[in-house]
Amino acid sequence: MPTGFIVLKQRRESAERAAQQAAADSFAQAWKANTLASVSFAGASGPEAAKAVAAATARLTTAAKDAPSAITVGKITGKGANSRTVSLEISWKVPGDRVWKYPSTLTVVKQGDQWLPKYEPTMIHPKLMDKGLLVARTQVAKRGEIIGAKDDVLVTERPVVLVGLEPGRADDIDASAQQIASIVGVDGAALAKRAKAASATAFVEAISLRKAAYQEVRDELRPIPGAVFQDREVSLAPTAEFSRALIGTVGQATKEIVDKSKGRVQAGDLTGLSGLQQAYDEQLSGQPGLTVSLVPPTTKSTVATDVTEETLFTDAAVAGKPVHITLDRSIQTAADAALRSAKKPAALVAIRASTGEVLAVANGGPNAAGYNRAFLGQYPPGSTFKVASSLALLGAGVTRQTTVKCPATLNVGGKVFSNAEDEVLGAVPFHTDFADSCNTAFVGSSTKISAADLAKAAKSLGYGQPNKLGVNAFTGKVPTTGDAVSHAAAMIGQDKVLASPVTVAGASAAVASGTWHAPQLVVEPDQPAGKGTALPAGSDRELQKLMREVVTSGTGVGLRSVPGKPVAGKTGTAEYGSENPPRTHAWFTGFQGDLAFAVVVEDGGFGAESAVPLVKNFLNRLAR
Repeated sequence: MPTGFIVLKQRRESAERAAQQAAADSFAQAWKANTLASVSFAGASGPEAAKAVAAATARLTTAAKDAPSAITVGKITGKGANSRTVSLEISWKVPGDRVWKYPSTLTVVKQGDQWLPKYEPTMIHPKLMDKGLLVARTQVAKRGEIIGAKDDVLVTERPVVLVGLEPGRADDIDASAQQIASIVGVDGAALAKRAKAASATAFVEAISLRKAAYQEVRDELRPIPGAVFQDREVSLAPTAEFSRALIGTVGQATKEIVDKSKGRVQAGDLTGLSGLQQAYDEQLSGQPGLTVSLVPPTTKSTVATDVTEETLFTDAAVAGKPVHITLDRSIQTAADAALRSAKKPAALVAIRASTGEVLAVANGGPNAAGYNRAFLGQYPPGSTFKVASSLALLGAGVTRQTTVKCPATLNVGGKVFSNAEDEVLGAVPFHTDFADSCNTAFVGSSTKISAADLAKAAKSLGYGQPNKLGVNAFTGKVPTTGDAVSHAAAMIGQDKVLASPVTVAGASAAVASGTWHAPQLVVEPDQPAGKGTALPAGSDRELQKLMREVVTSGTGVGLRSVPGKPVAGKTGTAEYGSENPPRTHAWFTGFQGDLAFAVVVEDGGFGAESAVPLVKNFLNRLAR
């Protein structure tokens, strides 16, 4: 054969291979870029091929448009004049940041003087048939436990019953929904609306009930036409009220959570919805398992049990890790029980004074359990702030025996300050002013210290200190500057002074132990809070005596007969709003031995009338 002919043949074959390679490369690039509709195919139009590929892979990734993360084009084989086979390695980024790789092939054919990719289901996956599907499904991992003091498991998987409505089984969807709603306390109209929008065989969830709660209403629910039930295990605390607002809940992920998770959480997943369950969801939820299945094509007459799926890829679930916190079960239980008697929204925080460990976080009262006002509430602390004011005054030379006048009213810069119930003590020792919570005595003493002095004293008790709880919390606000009127009001915890119950409890803990420890809740994965900051020498003992007198002969005498170690504390009545006369929040804070605490009752009036009884209930329960 002449040399020139051989050279010409080699050039022609090389050009053909280049064209075949170009066809395969353009296909791979277009699939990755979701632009298959613009590619010319053999055997189908570009839009038709793109639609078929999208339908087959629509349930494979969490992306809005499914496409491989990588496609490697390999060898070209075959000897036919108009057809070649190109090897591919296809990679998908499937849920959980996993990568699924597998080999496939693409057929390229010659049409006229062009080489074009040929649409075939097997180019997507070698085992895929026309109208078949590739489906990725996650399997929930065992959720991590929340473990409290003494390694006590507080939150773990516990049995629940999902109560639902199956539309196809209900004779009258509206009637069945209303019957279910009247028993379990949900919105019947909303349940009916969701049921009407669902398929006939759908499980439309109404509520999740703890097993014991379900047993109480089981006989009422089961006869309802369309009522259906599913047994599950869900991450729950010992009781429904157990530090509910802090612990939080687990349920189906909302769209907002799905969007923020960047693919970690998918629609329908069980995830933390609030509290610690949400804040530490990534750790608690672990790594969901994953399977990728090949689902064969079905028709309208196909029965679900006739569909045999083939598993193509699997990755086992990894159980979640526990979160260790400082809550003490018995103290928390007492706190929750005490707040059952609250007539208005209330919060209670208890702290181990010597360490700063938070032992109880309760939120109670009417419609109050879902909001963690114990950590997030921003209230004027009222007269509980006189603990900080007294610390500053002690530093300025005032002693418990210093005579400080307590008139009925006092005018500062045109603003008239008065005492509760128009109290007048006259010229009395400072310890009496403190025990009886004389406002005018503290307002009149504002000239002895500056706003900066007051803010410094408050900070040494924890006001405004960085949050080391491991969850969001408001740690207080005390102004460092201000005119005479503002400064006078700040002395009695008004004007711009704000605090949360955990901050007020932390201040009492500092007095009880002589050292302020940053309140600590989450031990692992967060690090321990570290060493505390000692109060000025001797000031802790003076404050302890002042706070003890509040209970022995002052505004807190309602706690004088509480069993156990002596109780010391401070009542608070904090004005808020613009009404005349102003509405007031009720406070009490104090300590008994190594246990410090604070209670606030929103719009509760006088601290002695509504906060003190809750504290008494709490301490009596602990003494049993």
